[in-house]
Amino acid sequence: MNKPCYWCAIFLALVSATFMRASEGEQQLTLAPAPKEIQLRDGGFRVGPQTKIFVQLGHQSEDRIAAETLAEEIADQSGLQLDILGMKAAAKAEGGAIVLARLQDSRVRRFLARNGLKADEMVGEQGYLLFSDKSHLIVAANTGEGLFYGVQTLRRLLRAEGKDLICPAVTIRDWPNLETRGAQENVSRDTPPVLPFVHRPRG
Repeated sequence: MNKPCYWCAIFLALVSATFMRASEGEQQLTLAPAPKEIQLRDGGFRVGPQTKIFVQLGHQSEDRIAAETLAEEIADQSGLQLDILGMKAAAKAEGGAIVLARLQDSRVRRFLARNGLKADEMVGEQGYLLFSDKSHLIVAANTGEGLFYGVQTLRRLLRAEGKDLICPAVTIRDWPNLETRGAQENVSRDTPPVLPFVHRPRG
């Protein structure tokens, strides 16, 4: 009687451990507030010492706030100090770069559309599109405000892997329920949260 119960206990323990690992994996991708549309795929984008952050020329003064916020998050998590560079809309970013783009760029819109991310009227002024795979990490929006919200989501996606960071391969389309919204911040950090309408990096 005891032997069958013994093997049952082992089986249940293995099943529980499997579900626990799955739950932990899912928890790593839990985003609050949840994006309107999100699709997770295999693989991910690796952020390492050679990674650069590109901001489109013509929007540098507005979009650099989002770029600096992202660079600070990466430095906090990994110690990596990434360069922030300007890029012409018609230029092609080098492979393995993080690109913060505007949806007015037809080339960016076409690339995202080919990967299932449609820049329609639902995205609006405060929405954004986020795409990542092994070679690309793009956050795109119609406005600097939308881009800022997209960067907040990207910050929550990044996870440490060795000395680098990984962003899972994912497609996200998100927009607010209301025209005015706040950005959820990790208040467990020592620095106070930055409200998106105060356009300055964390100090």
